[in-house]
Amino acid sequence: MTERGEANLRYLLKRYLSELGRPVHTAMVDHVLAFLSVYNDRPHQKDSFYRTLKSFYKWLLKFGYITKNPMLLIEAPKLPEKILRTITPEQVQTLLQAAESNRDKAIVALLADSGARRAEFTSIRVDDLDMEHNRIFVTGKGQKEGFLVFGNQTKQFLIQYINDSHPVGLLFGLKPSGLRMVLRRLGDKAGVPVNPHAFRRGFATTLRKMGVGELDIQQLGRWESLEMVRRYTKAYTFDDAAKRYKPIVT
Repeated sequence: MTERGEANLRYLLKRYLSELGRPVHTAMVDHVLAFLSVYNDRPHQKDSFYRTLKSFYKWLLKFGYITKNPMLLIEAPKLPEKILRTITPEQVQTLLQAAESNRDKAIVALLADSGARRAEFTSIRVDDLDMEHNRIFVTGKGQKEGFLVFGNQTKQFLIQYINDSHPVGLLFGLKPSGLRMVLRRLGDKAGVPVNPHAFRRGFATTLRKMGVGELDIQQLGRWESLEMVRRYTKAYTFDDAAKRYKPIVT
């Protein structure tokens, strides 16, 4: 878990425990539902509380603090369909043209090609690079080890950056906040609203439009489930599918 994720978990649990009004081991299904219902008009916040409480009660049951898990009887809240900001290949090219340094070009290209999570990206070390096979060793969510992949053009950007800057240790020397600042500056210059996670959504959606299957996208992006892949490819529409359609009768 990232520092930000842990801080958010602590905040949500503190809110729940302070508003519950009873010892947590005495809470029943109705008590949890009553708490969640306060956030009916804020579905995304309600979903955050639901997922936090699902993990919390699973932990309480595992270590014997409770004998029944009320979350097993509570369905996940339905979220409104919302297509979040997704970077397109055309916008990636616009950002690359706006980038003046080889470092910024390498950052944009690698984010677009790899679909890396922000924490993964800022943790890449020079020694993690495998230029021969166009991939990078990373440790992702839950300390799961895996690889990022990238293409030959991105490889050239990386080589140019490394030859110019000779980085030691961390490849880009950026914290997550620093990465956001770099992208915000480039986005303002290029007129493209951008954040690190938009590249991850763009990675999944672009591959899907190219005909890459969901199982392959799951592996390349290191998602835990196909459902997560589908959440990230909401920008993939019927029209996109229709373009790839091949008639059965010919």
